[in-house]
Amino acid sequence: MSRKEILELLAAGQITADEAATLLKKTGQMTAVSPEAGIIVKPGKEPSWLHVRVRDLQTGRNKVAVNIPLRLVKFGMRVGRKFSPELDDLDWDEITSMMSEMDAGMLVDVQDEEDGEHVQVYID
Repeated sequence: MSRKEILELLAAGQITADEAATLLKKTGQMTAVSPEAGIIVKPGKEPSWLHVRVRDLQTGRNKVAVNIPLRLVKFGMRVGRKFSPELDDLDWDEITSMMSEMDAGMLVDVQDEEDGEHVQVYID
């Protein structure tokens, strides 16, 4: 049974949400959705992108929407630390290790009422 068929049965009320979840797990097509931002996280997949979103609270439109490959972020950190002596005190091996072990999900979710912005930083 395909994911689409399972979801159609659920939408038609022929199966419950628990039954649909069980069927999706059996087919290996289940995904998790982050309730904060509707971010889909696929199990078993290593995160590969850093996403930065800044949304205007008044208009609801994105001011910033940037997607950066995590490999580029790691490379930028290696290169950037050579040009910034104030960052020498940081344990770069630990930071790099933490980035490699991170799970997909929300890193920052801040709503700034004063500036009227909603900032989200997440990886997937």
